[in-house]
Amino acid sequence: MNNSRLVPRKIKKEDWSTLEKWWNSWPNSSAPPKESLPGNGTGGIIIEDNGKPVIAGFIYQTNSKLAMLEGIISNPNYRGKQKRDKSLEILVACLHETIKLMGCKYIFAMTDNKKIINLGIMLGWCLDAKPNYTLTKIL
Repeated sequence: MNNSRLVPRKIKKEDWSTLEKWWNSWPNSSAPPKESLPGNGTGGIIIEDNGKPVIAGFIYQTNSKLAMLEGIISNPNYRGKQKRDKSLEILVACLHETIKLMGCKYIFAMTDNKKIINLGIMLGWCLDAKPNYTLTKIL
């Protein structure tokens, strides 16, 4: 990862067009409605590599001690397995620590991404290996 400087920061309103482009660029993916995301699309963390955004994720807060980690999306043009893996590792660790600093005691995440699953296990998360299904309804 020569000359790579990965730095986390809070997602800003100005990042929405970038995040939307990333979602729409991945196969079988489309950007969720901004209003369905925490903070209207700003409730999370983005990782920059030398000032260029490369990966982001969101934290859904609840009225309990549980927060949900969701909506991880990356720049599809950010290449290099080692760079991608490191940016994901930093993002998940930052989201994990942010949730802890918010006073939450529980993190909930749904994913089929093996790298995210392995990072969660490495951070001490419990894995329910039974298949789950996501149900969504627009009201």
